[in-house]
Amino acid sequence: MRLIPRLPRTTSYDLVLVVVVLALTLIGIAMVYSASGIKALDALDDPRYFLMWQSVWAVLGLVGLLVATRIDYHRYRVLALPLLIVAIGLLAVVLIPSIGTRVNGASRWLRAGPVGIQPAELAKLALVLYLAFWLGARKDRIERAGTVVGFVLVTGIIVALVFAEPDLGTAIVIGGVALAMYFAAGARLWMFGALAMLSGVLAFAGALAHPERVSRLMTFIDPWQDPRDAGYQTIQALYGLALGGLSGEGLGAGREKFGFLPYPYTDSIFAILGDELGLVGTLAVIMLFLTLAYRGVRIALRAPDAMGALLAIGLTTWLGLQAWVNMAVVASLIPMTGITLPFISYGGSSLCVGLIAVGILLNVGRQATPAPATVPRAPRRRRDGRARQPASRDRGGAARDRSGGRIPLPRWSSRARG
Repeated sequence: MRLIPRLPRTTSYDLVLVVVVLALTLIGIAMVYSASGIKALDALDDPRYFLMWQSVWAVLGLVGLLVATRIDYHRYRVLALPLLIVAIGLLAVVLIPSIGTRVNGASRWLRAGPVGIQPAELAKLALVLYLAFWLGARKDRIERAGTVVGFVLVTGIIVALVFAEPDLGTAIVIGGVALAMYFAAGARLWMFGALAMLSGVLAFAGALAHPERVSRLMTFIDPWQDPRDAGYQTIQALYGLALGGLSGEGLGAGREKFGFLPYPYTDSIFAILGDELGLVGTLAVIMLFLTLAYRGVRIALRAPDAMGALLAIGLTTWLGLQAWVNMAVVASLIPMTGITLPFISYGGSSLCVGLIAVGILLNVGRQATPAPATVPRAPRRRRDGRARQPASRDRGGAARDRSGGRIPLPRWSSRARG
């Protein structure tokens, strides 16, 4: 009698994606503890306070991930519109002064005691679900005026409410995810370019309309013109990356978190990671996110239908673009904006919703169609009954390429093949 059950040798889930996400989550828990211990001890007399809450959110998020992997993603069709309406309602409620919690000039949280949620995180998932099914059902008329107006209207409402918090970084991420899904649904390049240019102009105008954002733009150009105020966080983040060197100062031994770098366990946690784990640690995290993006695109290309493909594209773009924005801000590649690093920064809403998104992505991958096998065709026969064989390469008769140089497209794509 076998006491230990035999584990299956194969699984339909993308185990590489699972390992990558678990690795990022564990790195995040360790870095949150390292970056927040000093502040938690000073303010709350408990160095493990943020570690405890991040661990609780991670457990809840992993449970959500497991549940999402078992639910057929097609069932989200009936939930997409109600979830979008709830997300829009919460984004509107958070702007009410007596309800939303305002921190550092931004009203982004709804709190009930020690627990707080960030409606913008739920709005990302709701918009991706809605656009995946809405655009998937309209892939044959993606460029009609009604589809374009509806897409702009739905996306614009979400982006405008997030921008009003104000949260320009999250608004840019949401807009970028929506544009990527619209392009993947079959939009022509000129239409995609026109919408992208319009979005860029509106984002730039929104940045110039607020004095603080104008100051951030000027600081991005030269942070040393105001090193003690506007450029302080940018300079300290660069110091954190520089102090780490190749292998870092050691986990828990970083110096920037000792009152130098603002928000060391949320927006600026990548700088603390570079300080303590060095170039090796930062490159490892970047490679993990690149692997996540690759596996997500791979799932999208093998999706059984347009809805699954758009869902995978939207979720992958969301996580990958948000990670890039956070790391680019820390490295001073783009102007300063507050946005979390997925799976690593402290924050229950970001962590839980991100893990649930990965669970949905895994379910799409579970239903993915395998790559078609290449089956050799039987040789055609001449009129006299003899088989017609292709000319050999060594005699100058290269095999004819009938593809015309075109890139093969997935069967769910509506893009023209001519």
